[in-house]
Amino acid sequence: MKIEVIVPDEWTPGLTLAMQQLLQRAVRSGWPLITCLRPDATAEEIEEIDHQIRVLVQDSGLAA
Repeated sequence: MKIEVIVPDEWTPGLTLAMQQLLQRAVRSGWPLITCLRPDATAEEIEEIDHQIRVLVQDSGLAA
């Protein structure tokens, strides 16, 4: 199956490729956890919430 994702026009080719690779890895290794963040979220904010989610998933015993 192929899933097409339309990315915003302002995304760079590098960002688009990185997102494609991350989604592909997530689908291959387990059930991806996907959510939307506001467009002005900083890299630091995204890293912090990613860390919190990873700890939560690991502590719950659901880590792949």
